[in-house]
Amino acid sequence: MTDSKPIVPSFVVQEEGSRKVLVYLNIPELKVKRSFPNFIKKVPANGEQRTLNFQHQSLTFTIHVQTKTRESKVYSLSVARLPGKIRPEQCFIKYQRGGCWATLIKSEQMSWMNRICDDFTPGLDIQENDNRMNEASAPVE
Repeated sequence: MTDSKPIVPSFVVQEEGSRKVLVYLNIPELKVKRSFPNFIKKVPANGEQRTLNFQHQSLTFTIHVQTKTRESKVYSLSVARLPGKIRPEQCFIKYQRGGCWATLIKSEQMSWMNRICDDFTPGLDIQENDNRMNEASAPVE
């Protein structure tokens, strides 16, 4: 059975210094394995990354994950407008069991947290979806 409607994963945003933002995406069913030939790097064991697109002020990520019951789930996060510009060529994603970390490298040294949390600024322009997961807490890396 395939659930064709994408699920927007719950996520946690964390600023690390003045140039880096970490975004943890909660994907409970995700399992990982070591990649070959780079055994340090982990890749999805029960999923396939379909989209990973970093632009100067946006990001899009989609992954298909197969659950224990052989059901296919699609997790997708699309941020149309980040609080500031990023350097797409330096951004990357790391997988771990139960989710993944997207590392965004900012173009300018400025705090994003005030812009994300401020009621008077737009914050993150995230796709809306009825299939949004509950809030997540970031695990230890």
